[in-house]
Amino acid sequence: MSYKAFVFFCLYIDLAKGLITSEIIASHNYPVEVHTVLTRDGYLLDAFRIPGSKFCQQSGPKPAVLFQHGMSASSDVFLLNGPQDSLAFMLADACFDVWLSNSRGTRYSRRHVSLDPSDEAFWRFSWHEIGTEDVAAFIDYILDTTKQRALHFLGHSQGCTTLVVLLSMRPEYNKLVKTAVLLAPAVFMRHTSTLSQTVFRSFIMAMPDKEFMYHNGVLNKLLSNVCGLFVARVFCTTFFLISNGKISKHLNTSVIPLIAATLPAGVSSRQPKHFIQLTDSGKFRPFDFGILRNLINYKSLEPPDYTLSNVRPLTPVHIFYSDDDSSTAKEDIQNFAARVPEVVMHRISTPGWHHTDFVHSMTVADVINKPVIEIFRSFERLSSPTFL
Repeated sequence: MSYKAFVFFCLYIDLAKGLITSEIIASHNYPVEVHTVLTRDGYLLDAFRIPGSKFCQQSGPKPAVLFQHGMSASSDVFLLNGPQDSLAFMLADACFDVWLSNSRGTRYSRRHVSLDPSDEAFWRFSWHEIGTEDVAAFIDYILDTTKQRALHFLGHSQGCTTLVVLLSMRPEYNKLVKTAVLLAPAVFMRHTSTLSQTVFRSFIMAMPDKEFMYHNGVLNKLLSNVCGLFVARVFCTTFFLISNGKISKHLNTSVIPLIAATLPAGVSSRQPKHFIQLTDSGKFRPFDFGILRNLINYKSLEPPDYTLSNVRPLTPVHIFYSDDDSSTAKEDIQNFAARVPEVVMHRISTPGWHHTDFVHSMTVADVINKPVIEIFRSFERLSSPTFL
């Protein structure tokens, strides 16, 4: 039995008792810490930290990296490919201090100082609030804990959206971000084509503010066990890929049972509604509440555009994109890049490279992870030690 086969076999056994981020990390013999972060508006969010690796012999403080997941995902998504192919593990091996965040409403961040998830008020948020409040709180907490002046950022899909919102709305955070690596950033969405944007569009837009695509431990275990069967894996793979845009030949299909065990992680219905609004308007702007509430909230009939000229981290923004990603289309990525002061574009030329391939491709270690690690290392080689 190969090493990868043995690892996935062990994880299948863990699925019987449930699969959580801390157990995934520990199962690969990495140290793990669980931290709880309080936002300004009262949400209690869990972050998982990988502070070291047996493959790192460096003493002293390590540069911190914040991972921000996409919509419907959680911190789990950056770990499922295992230590040889997951960026979080590879960064720990490369002597970085890895922090995996969990946005409000996900399976790890369902607490509030006064609200309960059964309250409608708990779910009155979109990725706007995740950016301005959650990501800001994570950055503040990590820098306070590590006593560093700034950190590296890695986001996928909506995880990129939230950082762009933060740097646009609260530009003082730009000086706290050494490098911003955005994998398939969901910013402009005019050319997006997914099931949520087509088949389920009317249903989503009619929903009140409530929990949507929630994590059900029993159901997820059942789906994971079913998808672990060889005869069902083709169906599970096809459904997962179609629901995320279109079928990709690059997906590491061996992780499908693990994906089924951890996705969806839970979102507010306002999050997909907000993305659909971006598709309709062709703009990147806050949530459209309708004329009356827009007048109250924004003092205008329509929401104002986010000020992308404010997005100025300490180094140019690194954008990874693909020609064949129907979730974050090339045309929209280029529109976004043209509006940010300084960017470095990383085009994935591999035919058929899709949205989920940025984290779950069979070749993600070479195509994505190693170039990202070099971006972070390059900053550390050239920067002053005072950033630590």
